Amino acid sequence: MTSLIACAQAATVYGTIYEWSDFDNPLKNTWVEVNSTPAQKVLATTGTYSFNLTPGSYLIKARYYHNDILEYTADEEIQIDKEGNFTHDLLLFPPTDFEYLGDINLTSSLDKSDSNQRYYIITIILVFAAFFILLWLRKKKNKPKEQGAEEAIEIPPENMAKTESTELPEDLHEIYELILKKGGRVTQRDLRKEVKYGEAKVSLMIADLENRGLIKKIKKGRANIIIAEPKNNEVQFPKS
Repeated sequence: MTSLIACAQAATVYGTIYEWSDFDNPLKNTWVEVNSTPAQKVLATTGTYSFNLTPGSYLIKARYYHNDILEYTADEEIQIDKEGNFTHDLLLFPPTDFEYLGDINLTSSLDKSDSNQRYYIITIILVFAAFFILLWLRKKKNKPKEQGAEEAIEIPPENMAKTESTELPEDLHEIYELILKKGGRVTQRDLRKEVKYGEAKVSLMIADLENRGLIKKIKKGRANIIIAEPKNNEVQFPKS
């Protein structure tokens, strides 16, 4: 009886796995596991995964190995509070330490040591590159406005700049128009519920709209507030 009730309340969690620097191609042959009871573990050969879970809190772990060496990893917590189908994409980053998968071969220990050293150097370079890019973006975002420039104010959506399907890619046009319909102000979480895209894809699209100057993102506690920029007749919306 308990097993039948648990199955009736089960939810399906599925999603696509991406490498941190490539949102176009799923990361194939990734190991994904969740600490359910019993635990579930799959090899995502196509870059997608799926689990059946009952309501509760879970930890999803994803590991991608190349030549038995851990290259990308992700640990994400999820909360299931009702039955249904839920999309949860996974974004994998280089690990902070190395994990070797397989038996130790003493005859090739020197070669593997050199290989680990190369991966270590590459990881350091990637971390520093990401740090300087974030620093540059923050500096650019926080650059003082010219004297006399007007502060951005919240205005009704009918007075905001409208985009046409020929000016933006179709997916960006869809999400931007949805922001306008919400009064020009919406949380990223509520926006995610209104579209068909995964969490990683929505984050990338919001960053693209922000770079185009169509929106701005404000961090408030643990939530992100998305605000459409006011209409400016001197600004031309970029073409797709």
